[in-house]
Amino acid sequence: MRYIMKVMDEADDWLAGGALACIIAIIGANVFCRFVLSQPITWSEEVSLALFVWLTFIGISAVMKRNEHVGIDYFVRKLPKPFFLFVQRFRFLMLVVVTFVVFVYWGGILVIDTHWKITPVLGIDFKFIYIAIPLGGVLALYHLVKAAVKRDRSFIYQEEEGDNR
Repeated sequence: MRYIMKVMDEADDWLAGGALACIIAIIGANVFCRFVLSQPITWSEEVSLALFVWLTFIGISAVMKRNEHVGIDYFVRKLPKPFFLFVQRFRFLMLVVVTFVVFVYWGGILVIDTHWKITPVLGIDFKFIYIAIPLGGVLALYHLVKAAVKRDRSFIYQEEEGDNR
């Protein structure tokens, strides 16, 4: 069980990092082939785009794990403590609901609905590209639930160093 949790904790970092490294390598190789050898790699754009989808949606989970998603909370931090705590709990609940509905549920529907589509050059089934959406959602939900179970106050309340709430 501990091994499974360790894999879940690190999977998004490895998948997103691997996707980014592959994108850089493929685009770099294509630039070399196009301008030096005058023979571009025909499939480079298609694979890079697919890897970018994976980087984006698995990266959501990696960012969620560290609580580093974009937020503008200047006015929220100015609220009195009871309102601040309410808003932060509501924010956490909305993160869970939106992550489940948008990424897991609708992403799963997208994967099912695109079972017949294939990429034009390589003929790769689009479900292998779009599966990153619900997978990223499941990993993000895992990190959110883990923070809630651990009662990680810094995650839910976004406390920063020197924040005397």
